[in-house]
Amino acid sequence: MSIDEYAEDLEQAAREALFRVGALKACPVHSDVTIRVGDEDFERHAYALATTIIKRGDEMWKREDLMDAIKHELDMAADGACPACEAIRDT
Repeated sequence: MSIDEYAEDLEQAAREALFRVGALKACPVHSDVTIRVGDEDFERHAYALATTIIKRGDEMWKREDLMDAIKHELDMAADGACPACEAIRDT
């Protein structure tokens, strides 16, 4: 597996864990906008889910890499609401 494939798979796994537990959601209008729900319990659950996946041995990621990918996905998401929707609403 190339480094690009590793990074892409890692990003996908992090995003999937976050969506699966409800820590992130997509804007229903702007599908390319990811929204951080802001529930710390959901976020902790995503980290736990990722750790479980690694312990099962289904994937070959390093734990630190997956934890960093989850943090990155959370940091990149909009906080609480879609900024594009808010911009439209404010006009």
